[in-house]
Amino acid sequence: MAVSRNFKMIDNYIYLYHVDQFIVLPTFPDSIQDRISINFNKATPMSRSAPIYSYSDSGPRAIQVQLDLHRDMMTQLNYGVSNAKVAIGDDYVDTLIKQIQAAALPSYGASSKMVDPPIVAVRFGDDIFIKGVVIDGVSVSYSLPIIAPNKYAHVSVSFTVEEIDPYDAKTVMSAGSFRGLDTTLERNAWKVI
Repeated sequence: MAVSRNFKMIDNYIYLYHVDQFIVLPTFPDSIQDRISINFNKATPMSRSAPIYSYSDSGPRAIQVQLDLHRDMMTQLNYGVSNAKVAIGDDYVDTLIKQIQAAALPSYGASSKMVDPPIVAVRFGDDIFIKGVVIDGVSVSYSLPIIAPNKYAHVSVSFTVEEIDPYDAKTVMSAGSFRGLDTTLERNAWKVI
C-alpha cells in the first residue's frame, strides 16, 4: 500500500552553510529593511553649474531583520521540520537565539586551521531572500515578564545580512528582493508533514 505524503513549503528560515544548520523561523519580522548602496564620484569642472557624476560602485545589498519572539507562543514549534535540536532545559526561543548567534561566528577547519566564512541564506515569505554574511553582529534583548521556568517571556533578536553574490540591473529587475534563491536549498526546505 502506497503512503500518501503531504509536503509543506517553509516560508521563513535561516540556513547556516558553514555548520549545515537549517532553522525554521516561526514568525515574520515586523519590518525588514532591504538596502542597496550606490556610490558616484562627483566633480564640478570650471564654468559648469552642475557636477558631473561618474559611477564608482554599487552594493552590497543588505537586509536588517528584527525578530520578536514570545516564548508562550512557541511551545510546539520546529518539531520534525528543521535539524535544530532543542537541548534539555532550553525551549525553541533559546535554540533560535543560539543558532542565530552562531551565524555571526566562523567554523574552523580541523586539519587546515582555515576559517570557513559564516555564510547564511535567509528567506521571509515570497518577498525576501538573501545569501550572504552576518555583519555588525547579532543583538539579543530580553524583556519582562518572567515566566516559568524563570525565563524572560519576550526576546528580540536583530541582525544584518550583507549579500555576497553580485547581480546586475536586469537580474534585479526580474527577481527583485527574491534573487539568488538556490533551488537545491529550497528542495531541502520541503519537509514531510
